[in-house]
Amino acid sequence: MWGAIIGGALGLMGANRQAKAQDRATEAQMAGFRQYEPYVDANLSGSSAALDGVLSTGAYTGQTLAGPNQFQTGTATNMGNIGGNLQNYGYAMMGNTSGFGSNANALFNQYQGMANSAQGDRLATAMDYASANANPLVDAAMRDDRRNLQENTLTGIDLAASGTGNTNSSRAGVAEAVANRAFDDRRADVALDVQDRLIDRSLAQQARQFDDQGNALQGAGMANEGIQNAYTQGLNTLGQGANFGMNAGNSLQGYNQAALTDAQLNFERQRDFEMQQRQGFQSGILGQAPTNVGNITANKVDPYQAALGGAMSGFGFQQQYGGSMPSNNAKSPFFNSLFGGSSGLGI
Repeated sequence: MWGAIIGGALGLMGANRQAKAQDRATEAQMAGFRQYEPYVDANLSGSSAALDGVLSTGAYTGQTLAGPNQFQTGTATNMGNIGGNLQNYGYAMMGNTSGFGSNANALFNQYQGMANSAQGDRLATAMDYASANANPLVDAAMRDDRRNLQENTLTGIDLAASGTGNTNSSRAGVAEAVANRAFDDRRADVALDVQDRLIDRSLAQQARQFDDQGNALQGAGMANEGIQNAYTQGLNTLGQGANFGMNAGNSLQGYNQAALTDAQLNFERQRDFEMQQRQGFQSGILGQAPTNVGNITANKVDPYQAALGGAMSGFGFQQQYGGSMPSNNAKSPFFNSLFGGSSGLGI
């Protein structure tokens, strides 16, 4: 009985000391965490209250878009109207000047005709012109000579022959023939000079007509280039009007799109506000909580089990070395030798 009591007491004492030592080690390991624990609790509580305040306040619901002002919309509208007018003007200019292509083709044909005519015999043309127009001019140039021949020379010969009685004489005939021959020679010289002048005049006139026609065609070509430039200007005006209209439309569309985008962002901001705040609280506050304080060994020491084990060991020891269980006054050989031969434990 005494062995069991002593063994149990010793086992209980050892188990308590072991448990206390392990608890002190654990507390030392938790010292850093314990130092920050009140501050973490305070911040966690404050953050939770702040989160509640933020959630109760909600997302900003005021105006977030500065819409276009009257100058912007007015300018965009005016430019849009101007753009429409410019498109109409440009289209009209193009319609009025679209024939420059056919004009250029006609001018080319005329130039080709001039080139073909330049290959002809201009001198033959001039000689034909001189032959066709020389006689009237020669007659006009020989008017005085003819009058002198008919009124003076021939009549003088007739008078002289009549005065001498040789009116029909050969002498008178020879004199008349000589006078007519001189007139004919004079007329031939005048005719040659007239024809030569007519040829020169025809050649000069042909050259002048060719130059005039070429200059006229060149002028027409320059005018047609002006028409083409006007067509190009009309095309540019049409394009500029389109640019004005599209830029104005894009500006107004941009204002509308900005309003729609702002409305969408406001909706999404208010919809996701609480979720974002809670996510921020989770990552920024709760996520900072300690997740590891080191390897802590569980205190598995059971004082009662240790006491029971000690008692059983003590009981077994007494049975082995103390003999069978004695009566209250019995003497055990083991205990007698252990305690100097006294009976029992000295009780």
